[in-house]
Amino acid sequence: MKREKRLVLTAAALALCVLIGLSACGKNRETSGAVALTDANGVPLTDADGNVLSAVLQGEVVELTNIYGEKIYDENGEVRTTVVYGAQQIAVPVTDEAGNPVYDEAGNLVTTLVDYTPTTYGTGGITGVPITDGAGHAVTRADGTPLTYTAEYTVTPAVPGANTANWGTTFGGSGGDRFVAAAAMPDGGFAALVEANSKDGQLSALAGGGGSTPVLLRYDKKGRVEWTQAIRSAAGVEATGLAADEDGNLAVCGQTRATDLGFQNAGGADAVVFCFNKKGEALWTAPVGTSRADGFTQIAAVPGGGFAVAGYSGAPFAAKLSADGELLWQTFAGKAGDSLTCVAADENGAVYAAGSFKSTGEGSLFTPYGRTDAGVVKFSASGEREWTAQYGGSKAEEFSAITLSHEGGVVAVGRSASVDENLRRVGNHGGFDALAVCFTPSGEVDWQRGVSGLLDEAFTGVARTETGYALAGYTSSSDKDFRSVGNRGGTDAFTLELTADGRWVETTLQAYGGTRDDRFFGVCVLKSGEMVLCGETLSADGDLVGSPARSDGQRTVGMIARFVPVTTEEN
Repeated sequence: MKREKRLVLTAAALALCVLIGLSACGKNRETSGAVALTDANGVPLTDADGNVLSAVLQGEVVELTNIYGEKIYDENGEVRTTVVYGAQQIAVPVTDEAGNPVYDEAGNLVTTLVDYTPTTYGTGGITGVPITDGAGHAVTRADGTPLTYTAEYTVTPAVPGANTANWGTTFGGSGGDRFVAAAAMPDGGFAALVEANSKDGQLSALAGGGGSTPVLLRYDKKGRVEWTQAIRSAAGVEATGLAADEDGNLAVCGQTRATDLGFQNAGGADAVVFCFNKKGEALWTAPVGTSRADGFTQIAAVPGGGFAVAGYSGAPFAAKLSADGELLWQTFAGKAGDSLTCVAADENGAVYAAGSFKSTGEGSLFTPYGRTDAGVVKFSASGEREWTAQYGGSKAEEFSAITLSHEGGVVAVGRSASVDENLRRVGNHGGFDALAVCFTPSGEVDWQRGVSGLLDEAFTGVARTETGYALAGYTSSSDKDFRSVGNRGGTDAFTLELTADGRWVETTLQAYGGTRDDRFFGVCVLKSGEMVLCGETLSADGDLVGSPARSDGQRTVGMIARFVPVTTEEN
């Protein structure tokens, strides 16, 4: 009889596998993977002929599904899958006190079965396997300590979070990449903007010569990539915002020091907008620069044509561009140290910009209550400042995203730390709280909503839906308002929905990510009513299982997912 040269793992406890798989995965096919067995010092075990002993992990490939049982697809239109390993029994060799394998009279390797349950957390590790005799008794050394072998394994968590995501993917390489914004398209698809620092992975054929490379991806309504466009420069381009107009043209804003993009650099960094048609072909480039450092922070389409932008050039400003990229007006608001980080435009051509303000004295919009106050500024269609709304307390508040409200005003979102002044009703429950405030057409506070735990959270994106608002954000908390979703580790990305009058139905809260840091930065609402959220991740497990670009845990890759709105009765 031939000597054993391989140890086989059998699926002896399928119950655990079922428990792991059925809640979020659909059964597909069986699979296996061999791993080498080592001793306690990590030295591979070999048989008498010098062949390395291995174990074959028996698992099954499963299709990922969301809480509604819908399959989760990727950017190629394929169903995302992963491998689930259940509790198994391992045949391990019996050894003598010197650690040498024991053979029977016929020369066969003596083995015994031990129970082994792979972990479903983390992406790998080493487990100690006790050695037992044929009767199941532990084999010990002369001093009574048990003999063990160690088995190295790699197990990816198979269960996505309990959310409604029906599509998701990642994008990037090893240099640190993230999605900064997403935009709904007129045909029901969407586009997303990546700030890419990698030169490898999915960026190997797209990256420029230096600095960051903005990468624009166009997806159809099924989430399949239609085209990809990179803005390459030897000096790099920092991408900060994305907007789609009624014709499907896409505008990317940011800043650059480049001299090889077809326009003259005015000195330092210049603010710039790049516009592409719905096929990804370049239409125009609009630089706005001075001898100072200039940049655009966010962009929005103006109904009827053109784009509104927020930016800075020594002080924050808002501006409007025509549909051909001509600068129509530029109006400053505040002083150095203040910022306008987000922008929206209504059907009358009025522009709203929001951000944070800490300056005082002549030229300031207002005197802050604390270190930094949040604020919204409305500009007329021709660029005159119409009103300024201050919002803050004795600590720090800031707005990072804005959208038009259902009542003719705007909803601005961000984070807050105060409990006084404008925050008396909202309060604070630890660290920074996520904050949403609705302003009337005249700039008065209509309603305000805080979402909080004991640690830090923030809203980073907001988009209007048919019945309310979809919000994006991130949190480090697992208690108070986040007790229903908990925390998987580090910072978790989340989304929730508010009604038109600012009420929050708690069942709309959904977390997304893995066991490391995950953040959403933007959200858009599609024609179907589905929500696309995008950001960055350091995770490679949980909801990121089966994604094409994997973070090493040190540098982020971009993550993007599409969610079905939560159908629920208000409580």
